[in-house]
Amino acid sequence: MCAGSIALTLSGLGSARADGEQARGADAFVESIGVNAHWNYPDTPYGVSFEKVKRLLVAAGIRHVRGDFSRSRDLAGVGVRTMVSLSPAHNENGDETTIAKMKDQVKVANAGGLKAIDWIEGPNEPDLFWAKTDNSDKNGFGAITYKGKGFAGGANGIIAGVAAFQKDLYMAFKADPTTAGLPIIGPSLGKTYGYETGSPFKKGSMTDSVDYGNFHPYPGGNPFSDRAGYGTLDWYIGHGTQPSANLDEFKYAFDIYAPPFAPKPMACTESGYSTFTNGQTEAVQAKYIPRLFCEYFLHGIVRTYLYEFVDAFDNKGDRDSNFGLVRHDLTPKPSYAAVKNLIGLLSDPAAGGSEFKPGSLDFSLAVTPVKGYREPGSGQVVDYDRTRYVHHLLLQKRSGVFCLLLYHEVSDEDGGVVPHRVVTPPALPTVVTLPPSVRSVTAYYPNDGVAGTPIPIVAGKISISVPDRVMLLRLSQRPFHTEVF
Repeated sequence: MCAGSIALTLSGLGSARADGEQARGADAFVESIGVNAHWNYPDTPYGVSFEKVKRLLVAAGIRHVRGDFSRSRDLAGVGVRTMVSLSPAHNENGDETTIAKMKDQVKVANAGGLKAIDWIEGPNEPDLFWAKTDNSDKNGFGAITYKGKGFAGGANGIIAGVAAFQKDLYMAFKADPTTAGLPIIGPSLGKTYGYETGSPFKKGSMTDSVDYGNFHPYPGGNPFSDRAGYGTLDWYIGHGTQPSANLDEFKYAFDIYAPPFAPKPMACTESGYSTFTNGQTEAVQAKYIPRLFCEYFLHGIVRTYLYEFVDAFDNKGDRDSNFGLVRHDLTPKPSYAAVKNLIGLLSDPAAGGSEFKPGSLDFSLAVTPVKGYREPGSGQVVDYDRTRYVHHLLLQKRSGVFCLLLYHEVSDEDGGVVPHRVVTPPALPTVVTLPPSVRSVTAYYPNDGVAGTPIPIVAGKISISVPDRVMLLRLSQRPFHTEVF
């Protein structure tokens, strides 16, 4: 090991075994990737240019959308499944008949074995859209109630209407043999809640009403983190916008939003980065989004629905209109290519529903800090010595090929200023020690394309530099020229 380097043997984000680190299925990772789509917005590309949007979606290899019933059967015909979020309508006091009608819609969508609807989600952000008290303030967004109950109030101060709806939804779907197999996802929250208040959903209150919990942990700073600097940011976690900012070192998103569903695993039905005037550049978004899918998968989030697929409106000044992988004019952003290439490199669907149990790999990483780095643009000279920010995800394909994803999980901008100041952190030198069984290594950079570059193995080690975008190392027991990927 070089002087000054720090060894990372089987990072805490992976599961260690006596014979190495347990890999996860490459296709399981692809299955964790989803996007939001607004098919019910008729004056947007989703409505005006549906066929072209569908072609872009299929070409990207994305298999899951969060949408509505209207396009679900059409999408299922091209291999894209839909999750629908269910809630009483605005200005409606929902009851059991409301849920029965929704269940019938799911049955119609899934008729003939099409399986158009694959997940059912509870109410979307009811703290924003439901009536705030029982049978009151039923105007505008605060218009939804269930059995006379809104978001607040009710027995013991529990969010009675939402809790009752979620419980009845779960019981109704699970009691019907034709819908019992559909996973039921919990309701999400739209506001930021802190440690002093906790979630308005009380601990354990949703456990028996969901298969998976739910949250919307949009990156963009962590106000609950230590006010300490790193790199060229004075308040690194607070002003950093990296995908892990609220999930890893200062994991308030889990601390606040997961307990109501515990011990059920979490799903994420919204997260992403906007390229509006005061948001991310398209280049930074392209670095972040593949890392976001990796981070969320590493942290046990069973599926992540990126917000969203297409920029719904042509307004660069509006944050909500610019989250897409695709621009409003339906030209792909760099993030679209990065996600498409990543999925293309990892896609490994089962043939005939065959099971696949990934193996393990005995390897280690030794990461060297970068001292005295001069930041391009600002000219500041700083140290990048947090080698723990080199994250990895070990996957395996059915062919036996291991795919080791590596990236420098660091902030690429200072979110404490408007507009954001772009930061260019260094790649960190890394030595990967491999077992003798690995005969060839090929590096891929999905942000740049799908062409691979062979990496020489010298005395059982490879030397690489891990950048702030995902790099994929294909580790095979066969020489490069006989590889089957």
